[in-house]
Amino acid sequence: MKFDLKTAVSTSVSGMAAYAPGEQPEGGSWTKLNTNELPYPPSPKVKAAILKELGKRGESLRLYPAPESPKLREAIAKFYGLKAPFAFAGNGSDDVLNIAVRAFSDSKRAISTIDPSYSLYPVLAKMQGARLKKIPFEANMKIPFKKIFESNSNIFFFTNPNAPTGLGFDLKTVEKIAKNFNGLVLVDEAYAPFSGFSAARLVKKYDNLIVAGTSSKAWGMAGMRVGWALANPKIVEILDRVRDSYNLDRLAQAAGIAALNDVEYHLSKVRLIVSEREKFQKFLSGIGWNFYPSSSNFIFFKPRRGTSEGAAEAEAFFEFLKKNKILLRYFPNEKSACDGVRMTVGTPADMARVRKAVREWIKL
Repeated sequence: MKFDLKTAVSTSVSGMAAYAPGEQPEGGSWTKLNTNELPYPPSPKVKAAILKELGKRGESLRLYPAPESPKLREAIAKFYGLKAPFAFAGNGSDDVLNIAVRAFSDSKRAISTIDPSYSLYPVLAKMQGARLKKIPFEANMKIPFKKIFESNSNIFFFTNPNAPTGLGFDLKTVEKIAKNFNGLVLVDEAYAPFSGFSAARLVKKYDNLIVAGTSSKAWGMAGMRVGWALANPKIVEILDRVRDSYNLDRLAQAAGIAALNDVEYHLSKVRLIVSEREKFQKFLSGIGWNFYPSSSNFIFFKPRRGTSEGAAEAEAFFEFLKKNKILLRYFPNEKSACDGVRMTVGTPADMARVRKAVREWIKL
């Protein structure tokens, strides 16, 4: 038997690189601000719900979970003021994005997105053999509406707030896109809880709108992989055709329900992050560093010493902080983002440590 792995790989996968997630350092004493996790644990009710679901001997784990996660869908819909048929549950919002790409794109149905944006989108498009059209922001990070409407693509991904810049766009912007785009509009709201707005309720008005969300950021459950989509029930039915049979395990479903139902705990942690975000942006303004005003739980800024600014300075700053066990996110291979770094907003102690490191680096 002769087997050639190179010829066995599908055409779409053979020419692609895997998505590169943020570094996960081992060992203690790191200030980890590179993957936009919440620096606080989830609601205490999450742990209680998981333990209850496990039972004394973990006996529930021998049984398959509910395939459609109906109780979790009810909790998702309730949180956003919608009815359960409008909700879809996924294994993190990345799962939702993947399912949407599989359901609504192929070699004849292109995908478009603004550039820069979430770096997973190109990977998902290549996996599906779909063309991805990157539409650059206009000057001063303005939305290129005309180019979006003329992109002739079947799905438009709109990350709001944007990644990696953190810029947020109001609901009028979302409505304008949904109303005028001749295809599906998927609003990726991974960071929306920190912005104070969500387009979720607009799915009742626009049949072509999907709003995706996740518990990984504002609910402190990146380790549980609970995500969702809100959309017209007819779209939800199509997403259900594509998803894994049991795409969320029992513990994830229980955790998601508990987290979403503890609204006050969730909002209290969001308020803490927003407060620290505003304090750090004032600090950046005070030292004269350029940054994008953030509506998320991270800040994209451009380090500099004196008047020097650019990719070399960003890399030097990133490496200096890493040597001091402070981990940020640097994008050396992204032309539109390599001149800055992205920093997750942490606890007051985390942010004090970063400010101290910034002052030290400037003096070098």
